Amino acid sequence: MKEQFYILILLFIYRLFWGYFMYKFIKSAVVPVLLRYPDASAGGSGMGRLLYYIEGRTALYSDPAVLRWLWLLLGLSLLRLLLSPFIRAGLLHELHQERAGARGLFFFPGMKRYGLPVLLFSLVEWALILLPLYWLLPAMYPLLVSGILNYPQLLLLAPYVLGWLIYLFLIRKLLLYMQFGYTAGSGMFASLLICLKVLLKSILISAVMGAGSLLTLILCSASAILCPGLPALLLRQGAFLPSTLFKMWGIAAQYHLWSSKSFPQ
Repeated sequence: MKEQFYILILLFIYRLFWGYFMYKFIKSAVVPVLLRYPDASAGGSGMGRLLYYIEGRTALYSDPAVLRWLWLLLGLSLLRLLLSPFIRAGLLHELHQERAGARGLFFFPGMKRYGLPVLLFSLVEWALILLPLYWLLPAMYPLLVSGILNYPQLLLLAPYVLGWLIYLFLIRKLLLYMQFGYTAGSGMFASLLICLKVLLKSILISAVMGAGSLLTLILCSASAILCPGLPALLLRQGAFLPSTLFKMWGIAAQYHLWSSKSFPQ
């Protein structure tokens, strides 16, 4: 991570700008909508909530302001999704060069060299992630609709969501190791076999790094409760630095595990 510190700063600034946009979006588009939600303490009933959802659904199809905000959010989210593979390509190239003993700024050349191939990996990943929803969503939809008026019904969605998240985790893990092999020139399927062999260690690494990210999230949530307002906002924006650090550290640790098996000393 010491060799990739400049990438950490670049990604922190990138996520800082994205966080600022989300703050402005929520403040100007989401908060006014939430203020219209029926207040239970003021006598809001289940019928009031139902009318609120019907009004919201109608606005999604007819209100120009709502449609404009949704298209803006969709466009920027799509842009971020497309940028993420290029960022990962630059980081992987940097890790390869660091393992080879080279020193320099290899992040942007890596984005140019491996950006499109890693984007193809991401397209396959997104397709595999969305595929189970073809069967899950029809089973989940009735529970979601009934949960509008009966919140405990939403707990029945937990097994579906948990199973899909485990599947998502495994798909991303396998494809990450295949990207290691492709960008190193050592073979995708050989790296896939390595991933299966070291899967337990790889999951342990993800658990440790995920615990760090979870701790950061808990501290930010606690700050929003204990110190609402500007202090919570500043801490939330500053939290992008440790969360980005844990993400990069996790990829670097997975890479080290893969390279120890691919290029044993």
